[in-house]
Amino acid sequence: MQAGQARRADAPVVALVLDAGGARSAYQVGALEVLLPAVAERGTRPRVLVGTSAGALLTAALGATAHLEPDEQTTRLDNVLSHTTKQNVMRPLWRQVPDVVVRYASETLGLSHFRLRGLFGSQPLAQTLATHIDWDALHRNVTDGVIGSVAVTATSVRTGRVTMFTESGSPVPRSAPEYHGRFVAARLDVPHLMASAAIPVLFPSVHVDEPAEAAGWFVDGATRRRAPLAPALELGADRVVVVGTGGLRPPAAEPDLDRVAVDLGDAGATLLGAVMDDPLRHDLRRLTDLNGLTGDAELAPILERHRAARGRDAYRTVPYVAVAPEDGEELARTAIQVFRANHGSLMRTLGDPDLQIVHRLLGSDSPLQGELLSYLLFDPDFFAAAAAFGRRDALRWVEQNPDLWRTDALPDP
Repeated sequence: MQAGQARRADAPVVALVLDAGGARSAYQVGALEVLLPAVAERGTRPRVLVGTSAGALLTAALGATAHLEPDEQTTRLDNVLSHTTKQNVMRPLWRQVPDVVVRYASETLGLSHFRLRGLFGSQPLAQTLATHIDWDALHRNVTDGVIGSVAVTATSVRTGRVTMFTESGSPVPRSAPEYHGRFVAARLDVPHLMASAAIPVLFPSVHVDEPAEAAGWFVDGATRRRAPLAPALELGADRVVVVGTGGLRPPAAEPDLDRVAVDLGDAGATLLGAVMDDPLRHDLRRLTDLNGLTGDAELAPILERHRAARGRDAYRTVPYVAVAPEDGEELARTAIQVFRANHGSLMRTLGDPDLQIVHRLLGSDSPLQGELLSYLLFDPDFFAAAAAFGRRDALRWVEQNPDLWRTDALPDP
């Protein structure tokens, strides 16, 4: 542990929660460039790291650099992001088509040995994670106590059970049935991250072999998780820094827009929104509601007795930082703009037809097309724009909350 990393015994345990987002995770990288130094300036560092889907990839990268100063951490994180371009994430669609056709045909004919598990091959991402995350440093940081726990969330395909693969210096918490989840002690590696980020249908489900008691097929951790903040609290966090990529507030009512004809792309975007955005937004509201109740002198004892009767620890007030886009459509609009500029011409399409094909298949005139593209647009220009939004929103939070932390509900816009 470096000299600057020593933790005061009375310092609160801070958790960093990074939610799902696909290519939108560049927004999180930008936000962390502001938030990690801001937390360090107030005398502490994140000791519990929890990530889901693309957030899990960033979580592992942060765990591997936790012994470094915040500025160096974010520089390393930028480097990891710069290598997650399309060619380093998924196989070209034209190379994947024969495999998809054969596997789909074999299932149609009842030859279940050749199962189709996803439209895009994700082998390049596995190689990228193996190369650009210092796994030895991650394990060393946990062993040395620089960080307490690193957890990544995945979903069991057959049972739908949420699994938090957790590398920790302490025993992992027991399963939490009310969250339909379980903690599993693990030595984290590439398969755990691949499982957490395997968006169903788009990317193939992933078989995790270790630990043996949790072996099986898994997909994206965002698909069934109901309470994104709960794992961090179960792992002992006193304070939570959460960075999401979906709208921080629900979309405004637009009755006229609801009457516009829809297509496959619209349905997909709606499903992704429900999976990626809504749970985090609802869990933040639940956290602030509970903070209000625990601060009530009359209600707090009642809540404590209720929790004790269930064998659970008492609720406590949990200060938080929450950064996510105020305008949930901003990243979608930017994705469309970057797509048209970088992938819309005939020459660009001939050079890399994958996104154009997906764009057409899902309904290129859909008003929600940008929402879908923003999860798949592993493009440096989109990364740069998304990261700038993240830095802007994190700076806004720091300016509006000089003490950094708050416990009450977010003000109305």
